Amino acid sequence: MYVNAMQEHADSAALRDLAEFNPETYSPKENWSAVSYIDTSALMLNDLAGLQHFNLAEEKLPARARRKVSDGDILYSTVRPNQNHYGLLYGPVPHMLASTAFAVIRPNDTIMSPLVYLALTDARITKTLQQLAETSTSTIPSIRPVDLEQIAVLVPSDECGNEIAAQIGTAFKQIDCNKRENRKLAALRDALLPKLMSGEIDVSKVDLTQLNSHLPKWRAICCKFRGIPTYLPQLQLLSRKHVLEP
Repeated sequence: MYVNAMQEHADSAALRDLAEFNPETYSPKENWSAVSYIDTSALMLNDLAGLQHFNLAEEKLPARARRKVSDGDILYSTVRPNQNHYGLLYGPVPHMLASTAFAVIRPNDTIMSPLVYLALTDARITKTLQQLAETSTSTIPSIRPVDLEQIAVLVPSDECGNEIAAQIGTAFKQIDCNKRENRKLAALRDALLPKLMSGEIDVSKVDLTQLNSHLPKWRAICCKFRGIPTYLPQLQLLSRKHVLEP
């Protein structure tokens, strides 16, 4: 695990000393014209399945849509932690809000975002938080942001530690980029496939050899990610899943 590699190059600190919790709240008085909303059901294992879009001139915003988000924020559902509703946000669209069922965690230094995310999503932490949630007095098993504040996170203490943190961040950003590209390609496929099947679009004269022109670029990216040290198995798994192979 990445922890093993960073132990000699990092100090440990409580999350409350490294990040803000729920730093910004939306007020209807701000009078936004539109909102993109993240519900807990839309985010699982760092995969954002879809946003709900609201035109506030015609639609009412859900009462839970109050948490403002920013680049590098971590969203962590406080309800039933073992359901894994969490994610690391890169490049959120303007006027994006998250449900109040999320704790929004904003690291003081963006280089820490992936490290905080990996610490929060460690299987042992998830198990502990779920046990804590089951002892809560609320109707639904849940935790409080203060429960997350106590989690220990490794903080780079030297140049090598900073390099490891930067490498992890680069990998996460590339994974996010690939996810976005895959969603665009899936939408394009869904739009074009019926037209291809019906013959509305004719591709009989397309030079298929030109379709492989992107492979040198992807080969370089894949080689870069194969170079991630073996002390990052979780990250390697993500890269194998989301980086296109030639």
